[in-house]
Amino acid sequence: MEIIHKPHEITQEAIDAAFADEIKRTFKEERHLESKRVDVARKEATQERGKTHPVLGKCVATIPARDYFRMIKKYGTEHVHSKEFLKYYNKTFSDLSPNRV
Repeated sequence: MEIIHKPHEITQEAIDAAFADEIKRTFKEERHLESKRVDVARKEATQERGKTHPVLGKCVATIPARDYFRMIKKYGTEHVHSKEFLKYYNKTFSDLSPNRV
């Protein structure tokens, strides 16, 4: 007796549906992880409030790493490190700003 194995054909619709499901799952996971990253940054900001490092000085902004690197890529290092941006960040994200500029 001979067993015949037919390969399962994958349609373009099935591939598109799989990509759409993966993208939706990834966005949902990213939102969940983003809130965790912000919570960690908020905790660090709370710990740094009122403290001064002997070499680095006061911490004026705690930015989650992924957000920081996205801002650097989009706006550039000079803009993200500028005093105007840090003042804006202090006003907008006061819970992530342990000390004022």
